[in-house]
Amino acid sequence: MTRETGKTPRTGMGSLLKRYREGHGVTQRELAAAAGMSIGALRDLEQGRTRFPRWGIVEELAAVLGLGHAQRAELTQAWRATGTVTRRRPRPGRRIGGLRIEILGPLTVWRDGTPIALGPARQRAVLGMLALHPETGLHRDALIDLLWGEQPPASAVPEVQGYVSRLRTIMGGRTGNAEPITTVGGCRYHLALGACGIQLDLSAFQQATRDARADPVRACELYEQALGMWRGDILADIDLVRGHPAVVQVARQRAEAVLGYAKAAVPAGIPGRVLPHLRDLCAQEPLDEQAHAQLMILLAATGQQAAALEVFAALRELLDREFGIDPSPVLTRAQDLVLRQQIGPQADRKRSEVTAPSV
Repeated sequence: MTRETGKTPRTGMGSLLKRYREGHGVTQRELAAAAGMSIGALRDLEQGRTRFPRWGIVEELAAVLGLGHAQRAELTQAWRATGTVTRRRPRPGRRIGGLRIEILGPLTVWRDGTPIALGPARQRAVLGMLALHPETGLHRDALIDLLWGEQPPASAVPEVQGYVSRLRTIMGGRTGNAEPITTVGGCRYHLALGACGIQLDLSAFQQATRDARADPVRACELYEQALGMWRGDILADIDLVRGHPAVVQVARQRAEAVLGYAKAAVPAGIPGRVLPHLRDLCAQEPLDEQAHAQLMILLAATGQQAAALEVFAALRELLDREFGIDPSPVLTRAQDLVLRQQIGPQADRKRSEVTAPSV
């Protein structure tokens, strides 16, 4: 486990593929031939020499190996983790100059393209929480509750004031007539985004999703841009904020963006692009029937009807085992569409046969 987060590091994608391949008793040559790729390309992928493979290649390998829902979810997480490392810069919405705060993943602050150290965990938690409330700011009492709970020390107020003061210095002090963190009424702190020209990835993500909902023509492009800003769980390196309502709310916004992208991608003819995001969402929310229904539809739209029905069967079993309930209508409706072959290549062929002119 890592010292910083206490989490077990994720297995590399290449190592996962190799483990799955060997578990199925398939040689590299056999898998490469079945997936339509060279054995050298597969070897590079398994040994981690491929910087960031296209998702279509990964999906094809998973289909050839017949990976189950859980294995595909694990593979998706490893694929996204690979992208976090290899696509670290540039990132959508980032300008090189000025100050930028990123919270859609581990907390990172950049000054003119260079990361800056933020100090101890509680100090980072203060900045993370202020970034989660860019419009309203936070009362000092809310920060004290977050940092120490119901029994704060007598020194809590000066300690919070010290954290804020040091963060101001770290982030560059006064810019013109404004400080990066302002104090309102003596006890409410606020990030001065506009006054100091601070870039915040959360604000860029929210703007991109609003634009996607308002512009059906560019929706897929905008959703892809918005979701590309995420580098992992929000403020993933700060245990103090885990489960906080503001964190949960932003995670829900990401889930809504994934579902919006999924709904826009099928009519746009690019369902495969959303699969990594949707698989990751389903892995994080194993009981979210709406997300699983969309996953079934996208799998069917990419010709993976069997995998789509496997998703239904796995969730039905989980619901029965944990709660003794049947799947909701949204999930059974998705199953019906798949069984009737009303989504994907089969549906396209049926429509072409119906509309084809007679000879």
